[in-house]
Amino acid sequence: MTDEKWEKQVMKKVRFMTNYIWNGISFSDVEAFLANFGEDKIVGLALLDMLIYYSCEQEEFIIENLVRLLNRDLWISKKVGERDQSIDKIKEGLERIYSNMCFVPVKDHDPSDSAFSLSSMYKKSACVPRTIEFIEVEDVPLKIAMQKKYFVFYDDIIGTGKQFKDFWSVTNHFRKHNVTLKEISEKNPDVQFYYLVFGGYKKSVDMLEKQFPNLKIIASEVFTSDYSVFDDANEYWEFNKDKKELVLEFVNKKENELKSKNSFSLNLPLLFQHSRASNTSLSLYWFEKQGKWKGLYRR
Repeated sequence: MTDEKWEKQVMKKVRFMTNYIWNGISFSDVEAFLANFGEDKIVGLALLDMLIYYSCEQEEFIIENLVRLLNRDLWISKKVGERDQSIDKIKEGLERIYSNMCFVPVKDHDPSDSAFSLSSMYKKSACVPRTIEFIEVEDVPLKIAMQKKYFVFYDDIIGTGKQFKDFWSVTNHFRKHNVTLKEISEKNPDVQFYYLVFGGYKKSVDMLEKQFPNLKIIASEVFTSDYSVFDDANEYWEFNKDKKELVLEFVNKKENELKSKNSFSLNLPLLFQHSRASNTSLSLYWFEKQGKWKGLYRR
C-alpha cells in the first residue's frame, strides 16, 4: 500500500472514531495534534491509528464487568453459590455481603485525579448495589470497628504499580493511627480487601499480588509489554513495518526534546475518556507546552 493510500485510510478511520467512538476528542483536536508533526505527519497518523481509546460507554461496560468479576469471586470464596441454592438465596447471600461492603477511591487529593470522576461513575452505575457505602480512605479504621468486612478500592489503571504500592504500604492516611493500609489488612485477616481497575500492566499486577497477599486485584483487562509503542512484539509493527523506524525515532527524539516522559510511563497507546490521560500512556498523546506541543487529550 502506498503512503498516500494508507494516509487516506487512516484519516477515514479517525473521522469515524471522532464522530462515533472518541467522544472526548473532536476532529479539530486531531488536526491540532497532527500539526505538531509538520512534514512527519505519518508519525502522527501512526500514533492515531494504534490508539486504544475507551469511551464513556465502554467504561460503563468495564464497570459492569468489574462488578460481575467481584460477584464471581465473592460467590466462590464465600460459597454463597453452593449447589442446590435458588437464585433468590444466592441474591440474599450477596446482599448480606453488600451491606457490609465499602467502596474506597485510590486518590492523592488532587481535584483532577481520576478517582473523583470514577467515584461518580460507580455511584451512577445501575449494577452497583445501593446498599454499598462509598467512603474515603481515612474512614477505613472506623468502618472496620463498625464491623464492615469488605473494602473495595478502585482506580482506572495499574501502570508501574509504584503509585498504589506507596498508597497501600507507605502512606499514612490516618491522623489518629500511625498505620498503613497494608498493616491494617494484616491485622484484620477476617476482612477482605479488593482492588478494582479498568486495566493493569501484567508485570505490575503480578508484583502487587505477590507483595500484598491480603489484597485481591481484579482487572477488567490486562496489558502485557507488547502493548508498548516501543516493544518489538507490538502487533502494529507487524502490519506497518515500513513505519516503525520513522515513528520510534521521532517519538524518542521529541520526548527527549520536550522532556515530556515521566517515571510512570509505559509508552502505552492508551487513553480513557472519563477524566484525564493516564501517566502510563505515551507522553506525546497528552503533553502540553505552549508553542511547542499540543496534546491530543488532557493529562
